Amino acid sequence: MNKNPVRQALFVLTIVYGLVIGLLAVLDVNALGLIAAAGAVLLGLGWGFSGMLTRHKPQN
Repeated sequence: MNKNPVRQALFVLTIVYGLVIGLLAVLDVNALGLIAAAGAVLLGLGWGFSGMLTRHKPQN
């Protein structure tokens, strides 16, 4: 796994997000779709910016 602390935090947040969405589904929360969509957008932006800000040298 990558040693980058930002990516490690995003990985943990992704797991926690999945567990929270699962728990909310079991509890039959009315706003589940809104919560799931908002969380997915935020996590997606986090992963996207993490990938953009990580510079890799091109391979030959």
